[in-house]
Amino acid sequence: MAEVSFTDAAIDDLRRIGPDAVPKVLKKVLLLADNAEAGYPLGGELTGYRKLVVGRNTWRVVYRVADDKSVEICEVWAVGARADAEVYAEAAARVRAAGESDPVLVGLGQVIEQLGRLAGDVTPPESRRTREPVPNWLAERLIHTVGLAPEKVAALSLEEAVDRWTEFMTRPH
Repeated sequence: MAEVSFTDAAIDDLRRIGPDAVPKVLKKVLLLADNAEAGYPLGGELTGYRKLVVGRNTWRVVYRVADDKSVEICEVWAVGARADAEVYAEAAARVRAAGESDPVLVGLGQVIEQLGRLAGDVTPPESRRTREPVPNWLAERLIHTVGLAPEKVAALSLEEAVDRWTEFMTRPH
């Protein structure tokens, strides 16, 4: 799972595009948490960056995947309209301005909280680092008694695992 973060300028972009587009953009950005390379590669001055297409070919999210000691971090650099390649020019200008320094980044969850009403029904992905693991005894029961595959059990949160076990135990056998 990749950690998705936004530059301050990208957060401003989200505020600027308005309440109709923000939930669509954020839902698309959630794809990056599962697959950091979900978008399309860019070229020219933005080689090494990628784009996500949002809506009916209307909005673009320009981001890059940074590898920091095997932790993937997607940095969203710009969000804007595709018209006249405006968003790409803005992203390139931001990259040039940043130079070799690292931009100040804000996590996806914090962005969704900051935008509040604009984010609508978008919720941040559960972080794997803060997720409570499924205890071994419960994992064993889900695998051997319920019949779930080990990889499915490994992907469950503690709450999901308890729900599965409760569902199994309350079902007539």
